[in-house]
Amino acid sequence: MSNSKTLLGVLAGLAAGAAIGLLLAPRSGKETRDILRNKGRQAKDDLNDLFDAGFDEWQRLRKNMTDRAHMTKDDLKDFLDFMAAEGADLKRRMTQRREAQAAQQENTVGQN
Repeated sequence: MSNSKTLLGVLAGLAAGAAIGLLLAPRSGKETRDILRNKGRQAKDDLNDLFDAGFDEWQRLRKNMTDRAHMTKDDLKDFLDFMAAEGADLKRRMTQRREAQAAQQENTVGQN
């Protein structure tokens, strides 16, 4: 059986059950309609509250992810700047060390 036929059968069963329930209900038609109307309004209000809460949560999560993406970008830039400065400092110190070693070797060779 296809999904559309199954859905149609379920909807037909719900409609038949609702109709039988209304016919056999101990309340008058007006009372039943008022109850159904109130329950429908309550369900609509609950659904609207649920959608609002879901939308608020989605906006909060989206903002959080956007903030994290920007934070990560800034953190990455800071890290790269730091690494470039450290690399330049390391190069300077290595050059000074090589020059000091070369000068020491010249002094040692000159003394012999």
